[in-house]
Amino acid sequence: MIAFLRLLKSMKKRAIAIIPSPVPPLYRFLDRKGDLLVYRKKYDPLIAGADALFILDSSTNDRLGPIYEVARRSGVRRVCIDHHPGNTVEAETKFVEIGACSTAQLIYELYIACGREIGRDAAVALYTGIHTDTVSFNFLGTTARTHEIVADLLRRGVDPKEAWLRMYGNDSPRVLKLAGVTLEGLRTAAGGRIAWVVIRESQWRRRRINPSETESITRYPLTLRGVGVIALFCEEGKRQVRVSLRALDSTDVGEIARALGGGGHSTSAGVRLNEPLPKVVRRIIKALMRGKP
Repeated sequence: MIAFLRLLKSMKKRAIAIIPSPVPPLYRFLDRKGDLLVYRKKYDPLIAGADALFILDSSTNDRLGPIYEVARRSGVRRVCIDHHPGNTVEAETKFVEIGACSTAQLIYELYIACGREIGRDAAVALYTGIHTDTVSFNFLGTTARTHEIVADLLRRGVDPKEAWLRMYGNDSPRVLKLAGVTLEGLRTAAGGRIAWVVIRESQWRRRRINPSETESITRYPLTLRGVGVIALFCEEGKRQVRVSLRALDSTDVGEIARALGGGGHSTSAGVRLNEPLPKVVRRIIKALMRGKP
């Protein structure tokens, strides 16, 4: 969003960026100028009066929360730019390329197509988007083109060490200790092909951790020898569980997540379920055992 906002402004367009929920602490370094506005009802007239609403990196209408409904009611032209398979966003114009490694790649291609200079802020944002979606340039559509784009972004001022430290060198001691406790409860199935960990609400609350910070814990089970698919279950309420899925084998975790109301890609996906934690764990592990919803 930050990179696209810079693109629009370079074209002398009046543009604002509105997001449905606050930026996670991990990525606040990207918004140095405070451009990302968290949705409030007072922004409805701005949305309704816009010439167009650009919807980025969202595969379903509900990912936008109330923003989408305001745009729909007011008849604002909607343009969707995305790379998720099975995109169902209702928009007059859709630029959906599932072969792209990330929506950040598509924004980069728009810069090039429009002949616009990519400033350092935009370059860092694009690099971060590509880095995280491809899991450090390893998965999800990583191609020679991916590395060509990254090389260009480095020439435009991105410092890879600084970016890595921002993304992965920011865990607090509390998060690392929670990771240790969580990994003690690691469980496996199907001869080690499936691995999962569970984080209870009391565990992250007791350590005063934002539950969004627990996403980094998904990296550890992926290092298990012979593992094909992993799941992280984070209890966020008595009947609310966030499930993060990652696949190294042919299991399509995106298909499983979408069938349950979530979304994502074949190798990385997630879903929130309003059910008790034990029931969610059983349901997901059964699906992973079958390899399908």
